[in-house]
Order: sequence, then C-alpha cells, then structure tokens
Amino acid sequence: MQSVTEAHIMTLLAEAKASARRRAHLILHAGHHDQVQRLLIAIEPGSYVRPHQHSQQWEMLTLQRGRADVFAFASDGRLLQRYPLAPSAPVIQIPAGTWHAAVAIEPETIVLEIKPGPYRPNEFALWAPEENTPAAAELVPWLEQAAAGTRWPPSRS
Repeated sequence: MQSVTEAHIMTLLAEAKASARRRAHLILHAGHHDQVQRLLIAIEPGSYVRPHQHSQQWEMLTLQRGRADVFAFASDGRLLQRYPLAPSAPVIQIPAGTWHAAVAIEPETIVLEIKPGPYRPNEFALWAPEENTPAAAELVPWLEQAAAGTRWPPSRS
C-alpha cells in the first residue's frame, strides 16, 4: 500500500514553490509502463503549462486543494472554453485529442492526474511557445484573462 501524508504534501508544495517551473510532481505509479499513470501535481500561480494534447489517452484531473482553470483549445490556438477546477467542480475529464492547458488560480494548488498508460510524452501545440521563452511568459497572463473565442497569439485574427 502507498499512503500520501501531509508531510509528502508539504514537501511537494515546497518543491513547487522553489522550482523555476512553479510546479512539482509526486509520481504514484511504479513506472512508465504502468497501465494507469497517476501523479499529484502541485502548481503555483505563474506556472506555464504548455498547451498540449494526448492523442491516444484521456486524462482526468481531480482537485485536491486550491483552484485552477483548465482550458480547451482549437488546433489553431483559439480558446474554446475555460473550465474552473474548484471545490464546487473538483473533477474534469479531458478526452483524447483535446488541446488543453491549465493555470493555478490560488497558491498551493494540487491536482491528482490520472490517465491510461503506458506513459506517452505530451504532444505540444505548434502555436504554443516553448517553456522559458518571452512568449511563454506572456501566455500565462493572457490565459488568466482570455475569453472563449480569442486566439493566441492575440495579434492573429
């Protein structure tokens, strides 16, 4: 059996706060070949989760604490919908092939991610900037304010 204690949670939150990426993972599965991939993700405001899809996997996020917004995109970068992940709506299921990203709304946000294995790397949207670039730093505040129907980058019509 595997138990996640408050000490594990506090370590995970400290790692997220200290990380340049503003997030940290606690892997709960045994390895990349497990049939169910599951991990806790601590994410802080300002973390850049590059828009991506999983063409062969669905994904489920369950809120453990804090608040986040999860976004669904069209393949061209148009924001289709914003989904609040909050105590009143703590679970979101993301179908395979859905372009998505997320931002933390509150500090110390933690989600449990579950998806079928084996592990497959994220398939990043070509319109989404790579991590650690000036454009990536601009995308996070855009996401925090973006309305459905708008497109990244904003200069495109």
